[in-house]
Amino acid sequence: MTEKHWLPCSRYDIQGLQSWLDEMALQGKFFQRFSRLIESAQFVTDTPCLVRYRLDPVGKGKQEDLPDLYAQMGWALVDTLPRMYCVYSCQDPDAPELHSDPATLAYALNSTIQQQTRFWTAMTAASILFLGGVFSLIGKRLLEELILMEQPRDLFQFAFSLAVFVIVTIRPIREIRQLVKVRRTLAPKAGRRWNRARDLKVYFCITVPLLLVLYFAIPSYRPQVCGLGEAPLSHTWPTLAQLEAAGPRPLEEEPEVDGYLKRSHSWLVPVQEFQSMDWSRTVRTDPGELIEIPRPYPLQVYIQYDRARSPGTARLVYQLRRDREVRQLNAVLSYDNPLSRVSDLQPFQTREYPGLDALETVRFRRGGQERWLFTALRGNDILVVEYAGPTALENCLPLFLEALGKEN
Repeated sequence: MTEKHWLPCSRYDIQGLQSWLDEMALQGKFFQRFSRLIESAQFVTDTPCLVRYRLDPVGKGKQEDLPDLYAQMGWALVDTLPRMYCVYSCQDPDAPELHSDPATLAYALNSTIQQQTRFWTAMTAASILFLGGVFSLIGKRLLEELILMEQPRDLFQFAFSLAVFVIVTIRPIREIRQLVKVRRTLAPKAGRRWNRARDLKVYFCITVPLLLVLYFAIPSYRPQVCGLGEAPLSHTWPTLAQLEAAGPRPLEEEPEVDGYLKRSHSWLVPVQEFQSMDWSRTVRTDPGELIEIPRPYPLQVYIQYDRARSPGTARLVYQLRRDREVRQLNAVLSYDNPLSRVSDLQPFQTREYPGLDALETVRFRRGGQERWLFTALRGNDILVVEYAGPTALENCLPLFLEALGKEN
């Protein structure tokens, strides 16, 4: 019959492991082999008796003749850990020790320590480089999510994954420290022996339910979406009729538009509002059918307004919003759908405008229609507007800035 037991101390604690294996033999549990990751050992149960176990470090030079040499001394090879130890056992209490001189043990152990130190140092460096690469790829997206808190569950998942990664990375560092300790003392004190299986059960019984509760308690998407006019906004933005009145094709009356509102908040940005207004080519009939009605031209306007808690945060949010628009416009340049594909994209232009801390504009075509977009910063306020229609940017901008100065 075989049994599996977790190691009670560090794998590099030679004296601790040897004394543990000796004690297990007195309990009728005789060592058979270590696990692949050297976290546990397998034993064969039999009548208790006195058995000594010794771990011989795999040093430099040829090792083939050592088992025969040690067999003449009364020691039998039980298991071999590549690049670490050979485990020998002996039932003769008068048999000589494998290493009676500490200097010979130090020489044999030195090669093992050097190999393991190089391995764990490389693992630590690779982990740090990997983490740096991840941050370089998603650092800006993570910062945006941390400030706006639009998808907190994704942020929680990343934080949890980062914590697990850090915990895993700590292990190589601890292994290196243990190796340095072994190199200096050659007799590290045996670690506290504890039942790892029991601790793992406690860990899973507490951590997993807590993780599940937090996962389902944290919403995956925080913004609230509703129809136009179903929720109050902090500012009354220009309507499509007001925008068209400033251009060459004023409308006789306010058109019936489709659209929606999206509102969210975070501690750093307490006001986050998005408004979409679209005068499309379709209208709803009473039976709920969609009948296409040709319009002379479509009108669309998208308004993103944020109010940050401080001017410094507002500048950061402004840059994040502006970079998001750049990414989205560049992403749709190669779209196959002609209604969504962007063409004739011009570079963002920085402009000076009275009363604004920052203003950038860009012009492009989407679905064959001329569009413009601007990002504006004033104090703690950030405003991003995209418009599709005949009215020029210079005529619409004063209307939005006037609305920005009037709060509801």
